[in-house]
This record gives sequence, structure tokens and C-alpha cells, in this order.
Amino acid sequence: MKKLMTLLCAFSLAAVLGCATSNDCPTYVKDPNCKLVSFMVGSEPDGYNGVKWQTRLSTLDGMKHVRTDPTHGGIAFYVRDGDTFKLENGKQKAVQYGFWKERFYVAVVNTKGQEEFEALKETVFKKFGVGAKPFTNREEYLWVGKHAVMALQYDENFKSGTLYIRCDSMTREMAKQ
Repeated sequence: MKKLMTLLCAFSLAAVLGCATSNDCPTYVKDPNCKLVSFMVGSEPDGYNGVKWQTRLSTLDGMKHVRTDPTHGGIAFYVRDGDTFKLENGKQKAVQYGFWKERFYVAVVNTKGQEEFEALKETVFKKFGVGAKPFTNREEYLWVGKHAVMALQYDENFKSGTLYIRCDSMTREMAKQ
């Protein structure tokens, strides 16, 4: 048993030290000059593609379940046929609608590669304005409005981009549980 504990401790230490020196575990540098940014005047979302925040899933047609995120007791994600986000380069990306306790909470758009992310970023900046950039060494932007919070980020390791727009009042409700 003592040998097993020693081996587990050594493995844990090696894993921690290995990750700390690996390029796969980046350290993000906070931008001390970053200020919160809201949406461009008149552009704060009250939902997505006609689906208002907190709309009940049962009231929507054509929703197809694609996955469930286990956080907060489960956020179920759906797609609708023909419902896409059009990038500046003309590509259409699927939109995932997330529902918590059967109510619309978040819209998510994913991209692959730097080129698609740049087109997504250009599209988002044109529609909502330039977001706050909290880190000097990470491609991430944030918008905070009265009813919605939005983030746009690029993951260098996975070469993927993500845009999410979520209902702020539901985020606060989820935090209480």
C-alpha cells in the first residue's frame, strides 16, 4: 500500500510539473487596461434568431437534440434545420440552442481553423461592436449588456473558435442553485 501511495504521488507530481512546463497549458496574461464593453447601441440580443430568452422548448418546432452538457444539472443543446449563422466570408455555421430546465439560455456557434474564426470575429464586430479583450495573449472578447453576455474566443490548441450569447438573468439563477 505504501508503495502504491508513493507511486500515485510521484505520478501526480510528474503530471503537474509536466503540464506546468508544457505549451499545451498556457498561462493567460490579464490586460490591466481592459474595461467592460457593452454591445453597440441597439444591438444587444434579446435571444437568438427570433427565440427569446427563457422561451420554453416545448413551444418551438423543429428542434433536434444534439448533446447535453452536464453542468448546472444539464443544459440540453438543439439545432433547427436551416438555422445558421452567416459569416462574412459567406460560410454558414450551425447554431446550437442551449436550454436549461426547458428554457432557452444560450446560443452557440463553433468554427474550425483560424480562417473561419477570423470571419466569425469580423461578422460579430460588425454586428455588435468590438468587445473587451481581457487577456493580452489570448484571442478572446467579451460583451456585457443589461440582459445578455456574449463571448468570442479562439482556442489555439484545438484550432477552433466559439461564439456564445447567453441570458444573464438565467446565469444568475443557475449560480444560486
